[in-house]
Amino acid sequence: EQSAFERLIHHKTTMPVPIISLPGVTQEVQQAITNGTISGSYANGTLPLAVDTRKGRGKAKSSQERREIAVDVREFRSSLPSVLHQGGMRLAPVTLTVGDFVLSNVHCVERKSISDLFGSFASGRLYQQAEAMTRFYKCPCLLIEFDPTKSFSLLNQNEIGVEIRTDAITSKLALLAMHFPKLRILWSRSPHETLRIFRSLKAKHDEVDVDRAVEVGRGDSVEAFLAESSEGDETHDEARNMLLRLPGVTVQKARKIMGECNNLAEVVNMPKEELKKLVGPVAGQKLFAFFRENVGAL
Repeated sequence: EQSAFERLIHHKTTMPVPIISLPGVTQEVQQAITNGTISGSYANGTLPLAVDTRKGRGKAKSSQERREIAVDVREFRSSLPSVLHQGGMRLAPVTLTVGDFVLSNVHCVERKSISDLFGSFASGRLYQQAEAMTRFYKCPCLLIEFDPTKSFSLLNQNEIGVEIRTDAITSKLALLAMHFPKLRILWSRSPHETLRIFRSLKAKHDEVDVDRAVEVGRGDSVEAFLAESSEGDETHDEARNMLLRLPGVTVQKARKIMGECNNLAEVVNMPKEELKKLVGPVAGQKLFAFFRENVGAL
């Protein structure tokens, strides 16, 4: 072993020194680099920090990676924003009315964990969120993010049957995709996988306009809707408030109802199929059942 090291040292001392030629580096610096008397970064202000001849001799890339993402402040309770930040993304924490993440001017993402997904289907909120994203963005996306410590599946294999059940999560996803053909469903094993998905989506699109993302849907907020009421008309204000308190009625659906009906009595007496056509199948069913609930049994 000692003899091998001695031969290695001898060969290194007698090895011919390669001639280094770097563009933009003076001959004196090149000679010093060859002799090994200098090394490191920015020697005499002429040596670049890293020269990669495989990429145009160290030239900077002409197109920079797109990294800006508008993030709803409520999403910072999860680990995903931290992972995105560590992955080099620039996050703009704002209050978004539509979506949880806006990647570009065409991509809006609603993120759901598995527990959130089941809860949103049960409450009907996911339908409303998908409707809002489809209305304002060209490519609305539903991100279903799994826990990396658990199985990458919605159901166990023995729970998947051949029959279609209305209470099955797979059937609900199928109905959601049918109602919103533009909606893209993204499946992610972990937050790190989500980072990779976001990068690929942003690759060929312009950076997000954060101010525009904040303003999207603002006109459809409850405050803006109530502010449109006539001053001094308390009856009209109470009717708007009552309309928004009905199950399944959002600001957008309230505007549709007000455009078709003159008063709440017309809404109450409307047939089920007309209600579903006016405000959607989920909200229509909720309204129809609510108006015909037996209050005497309560």
